[in-house]
Amino acid sequence: MRNVISTNSSADVSEEYAEQVEQLLESLTPERETTQDDELGQAALFIRLYTYEAPGSGETMWAVDYSDPASRELEETTDPAEAAARYEEAVRDSARNLGYDREGNLQRFTTTDVDRVPGPLPDLPDVTPDDVEALIDQDGTPVLYLTLDGDETVVKVGQAEQAPAGQVLLTREQVLHDLALSDDQGRVTVGAASREPAYGVMVSFLADKASQEVQSAADCLFPVTCS
Repeated sequence: MRNVISTNSSADVSEEYAEQVEQLLESLTPERETTQDDELGQAALFIRLYTYEAPGSGETMWAVDYSDPASRELEETTDPAEAAARYEEAVRDSARNLGYDREGNLQRFTTTDVDRVPGPLPDLPDVTPDDVEALIDQDGTPVLYLTLDGDETVVKVGQAEQAPAGQVLLTREQVLHDLALSDDQGRVTVGAASREPAYGVMVSFLADKASQEVQSAADCLFPVTCS
């Protein structure tokens, strides 16, 4: 592939040709695309695959356009297979450089069509006060955990041994500890616990706290392997 625009090396085409290709791409819809938005929803990175007729010659070209805040690399070729391979290589290289956000969650692409890279998560549920109360009333050693119900991502109550550790959002033990309650005088129920001062406020607080764990649980539920 030849360089049309490059921050890190010299171009293999004339400046005039590069400008014409750049203007042409602005009017085209990419054949394939991977993007990553920043915390403000602005595009921080994109990798796009285009096809077009080369300015001047009319030859069918394929191009990979890579852009991040520090660099721009636009390469083209007459070989669609070479371009597709370069596009996927660029996406996988970028995926290996993804880190973690301020909450410790895996950074993901906002959109992508490449397999086995950190793509967008599905819509994720919140934990509700009803979920917390169901946890209190469950027998055994229950936990709230994130799992799949068909194609839907849901919060469920189950026994600790049933739930993968990384998908656990909240345990009954944690709830009782935060409510300053114990089973020493008999197993605590919602009916008894609800008579405690500030019970409703605390249950809502625990639901919000567990909701903050949903994305990290989703990272375990939807793992990726960059290869």
